[in-house]
Amino acid sequence: MNPDDWAALGVLRELSGALLGARSGAQIEEVLTRLTVSLLGTRYALFLRYDPAQDSLRVTAEAGEHASELGVVLPRGQGLSWRAALAPEPVLHVRGDALPPETVRLPGSPTQSALFAPLRTPGGKLLGVLTAGRIAPDFSARDEALLVIFANSGTVTLERTFEAERAAAAREGALLALGLALEARDYETQGHTSRAVALAERLGRALGLGEEPLDALRQGAYLHDIGKLSVPDGVLLKPGPLTPAERALMRDHVLTGEALVRCIPAMSPEVLAVIRSHHERWDGTGYPDGLRGEEIPFLARIFALVDVFDALTHARPYHAARPVAEALDIIRAEAGRHFDPGVVAAFLGLMEGQPEPVERSFRG
Repeated sequence: MNPDDWAALGVLRELSGALLGARSGAQIEEVLTRLTVSLLGTRYALFLRYDPAQDSLRVTAEAGEHASELGVVLPRGQGLSWRAALAPEPVLHVRGDALPPETVRLPGSPTQSALFAPLRTPGGKLLGVLTAGRIAPDFSARDEALLVIFANSGTVTLERTFEAERAAAAREGALLALGLALEARDYETQGHTSRAVALAERLGRALGLGEEPLDALRQGAYLHDIGKLSVPDGVLLKPGPLTPAERALMRDHVLTGEALVRCIPAMSPEVLAVIRSHHERWDGTGYPDGLRGEEIPFLARIFALVDVFDALTHARPYHAARPVAEALDIIRAEAGRHFDPGVVAAFLGLMEGQPEPVERSFRG
C-alpha cells in the first residue's frame, strides 16, 4: 500500500471516529465541515442543509478561512450547490479558472476551485450539500473521492440521527398521551403533566444533569401518576378528606404505576424509580418504602419537589391555587423534611422572580 493510501485510511478513520461521537444533525454538519478543512487541506468548507418546507439550501455549518456565510439561503436552482444537488453525479468539480455564470460569490472572495458533494439517501432524498474550496493546488481525483466518502458517511449518520429523533418524538408523544389519559378523568389537573415535565427538565438542567438522566426524568414525569388510572373515581375525585382505606388505595398508585410502566420496553430503572419513589420524603415519612435522605433516588427527589409545587400553585378539588411566593415559602420550610435541601436550594434559585401562573377555567 502506497503512502497516499495509508493517508486516506487515516483520514477515513478520523472521520468515522468523529461521526460516531456526534449526537445531533448540527454536530454531524460541524464534524463534516471541520474535518474537510483539516483532513483534506481545503481553504474552507460549508454545509448547506436542505429545507424541504422552503425548497432551499441554507448554510448551517462552516469551517476554515472565509467570510461568514452562516444563514445564507439559496433558493432552488441558484448557485453551484444546487447544480450539484440536482445532478446525478456524486461530486461537482469546478476549477477556479472556469467558474460558470451561476456561481454565487460573496464580495471579496478570491478565485478558487471548489468541490460540491450532495448528501442523498438511497431513496433519492436530498439532505444537503457539502462544499469545499481551495486556491491552489487544484483538487485531485483523490480529493474528489474523499469528499464523496465524507458526504456518504454524513448521509448515513444523519439518517441514523433522524431515525433516532423520530423514534424519540414518537415515544414522547406516546408518554404524553398516557399522562393525558389520567387528566381526562380528573378535569382539575389538566395541564399538570406538561407543566411538570417542563419544570422538571428545567430543574434537572439547573442541577447539572446530563442528557440521559434528563431523558429518564422527563419520562418519569410523564408517567408519574399513571397508576391512578386504577383508582376509582369516588376516591380519585373526592373533594373531602380520604378515609384510611381510601388513603391506602390512593398510595398504592405508585406501585401500580411502576408495575404498568415496567411492561413498556426499554424503560430504565431510573424512570421506574421516579414513578415509585416520588412520594418518598427526605425525613423518611413518605411512601411506599419509607426511604430517607439519599436513599431516595435522585431523580425522584427532583420530581417530588416539582410535583408538589405544581399542585400547590394550581387549583385542585381540595384546595385553591396558592400564589407562587407562598408556595415557595412552603417549599423552603420543607427543606430537610419533605425535600432534599440541595434540590430546594437549586429550585429556589431557578424560580426567583418567576411570574404567577395563569389560572384558566376548563368548565366553560
